[in-house]
Amino acid sequence: MQTNPKFSYSAKLVILVGVCFGAGNARADVTGQISGAVKDPAGAMVAGVAISVSNTDTGFQQITKTDSQGAFGFPALPVGHYTLRALQNSFKEYRQEGLTLDVNTALRVDIVLQLGAETQQVTVDASAVQVESASTQMGEVITSEKMTTVPLNGRSYTDLLALQPGVTYTSSGQYGGLAISGDLNPGNLSVSGGRESANGFMVNGANVQEGANMGTAIIPNLDSIAEFRILTNNFDAEYGNYSGGQINAITKSGTNSYHGDVFDFLRNTDLDARNFYSPTRGKFIQNQFGGTAGGPILRDKLFFFGDYQGTRQILGQDTGNIQVPSLSERTGNLSDIASQLTGVVNGSYWASQLAQKLGYAVAVGEPYYAPGCSQNTACVFPNAIIPSPAITTPSQNLLKYIPVSNSGQYFSTAANNSQLDDSKGGIRVDWNTRFRNISGYYFIDDFTLNNPYGGASLPGFNTLTVGRSQLVNVSHTKTLGPFKCQ
Repeated sequence: MQTNPKFSYSAKLVILVGVCFGAGNARADVTGQISGAVKDPAGAMVAGVAISVSNTDTGFQQITKTDSQGAFGFPALPVGHYTLRALQNSFKEYRQEGLTLDVNTALRVDIVLQLGAETQQVTVDASAVQVESASTQMGEVITSEKMTTVPLNGRSYTDLLALQPGVTYTSSGQYGGLAISGDLNPGNLSVSGGRESANGFMVNGANVQEGANMGTAIIPNLDSIAEFRILTNNFDAEYGNYSGGQINAITKSGTNSYHGDVFDFLRNTDLDARNFYSPTRGKFIQNQFGGTAGGPILRDKLFFFGDYQGTRQILGQDTGNIQVPSLSERTGNLSDIASQLTGVVNGSYWASQLAQKLGYAVAVGEPYYAPGCSQNTACVFPNAIIPSPAITTPSQNLLKYIPVSNSGQYFSTAANNSQLDDSKGGIRVDWNTRFRNISGYYFIDDFTLNNPYGGASLPGFNTLTVGRSQLVNVSHTKTLGPFKCQ
């Protein structure tokens, strides 16, 4: 079928600023499209039919006419719920309701007009399951209802990516991923057997992939996400930069009615059990609180949607059982681990250094200890005891940072807490004009994470991580062709 040439342009300004985060320019749009053909009862194509689609939530409307082959198309429509109408002289008005347009979807709606007066109307309710026959892209759409009605520890949409067939969190170990919002999953995963670095992440059309480990640098508040889609195969050309998966997240926009919510998710020490191997129960106090609000500024024209989420967490870091030197070992008496004192003295320089510290001769090739050795003429350390002069000052000072055992030969504690303070929010404004939809989105995420161990297994070596992610996205999408926007 041949149709009139139609194309659209999208101008986007994307600024992504963050600590250790970087992203490229916006590369693709996140709209959907509706196309089809109009026929009469005899099956002949009907040209010049007025076709309109209107968003039932915002009142946004776009109008076109069928070409000489009876074909029509709306190549760039914002995500939402639509009603489609067809008007032509000598035919009944055609109306199809309940069309749901998801991100990166292409719906085909073929219309058969019925003869009759224009005042008569044929109304069709769209099927609950809409088959996408105009696009070969493969992927699953996860809606806001699915995200917010399932238990989701951490409230990050990236934890739901593996719901799509062919997506797995199995890691090659090559890419570790950067923690987002302090401790959230950055989405480094394998899609269809690809590498974790081969995926692309977008939020409202902006590329938010960080440049270190190729995960996402932006995770919006879960309640602010309208839907996200994971494209796993047969991408359109606009996604040529990625050979793995393409994850597109779309935030909610305001509508002609005011709506919002507030929430507070609590986890508390009193609700937890003690780790089996720990003598005490570590603290676990977590509050995730916030809300959303959206609505009209000018009905049918200008809308807003804002959100905020705060996370405050105090988490006792359980060390588990860590073997530490016993009291006798701290003084140099290693008789309880004498079997581990294997090896011999290598090199004349090392032998002279030992002899200087110990005050007796040490030969090259002499064993450090041998079973039954009680004289310094047979081994370096008789009776598996290191004399105090041989224990260096740095080693003695280092012992101050190694705690004594509190559970047999092990040390275990959950008394040291990590603390997370994360605040993030976003604001989106949509403006329906005669020049088509203009949209702006701003997001900021500040977090501070204090880890009492910082990669060590013992306390006293804490690290402080401070991060900020920001996203500014301004888009103007206009279709050039026989279209009219209202």
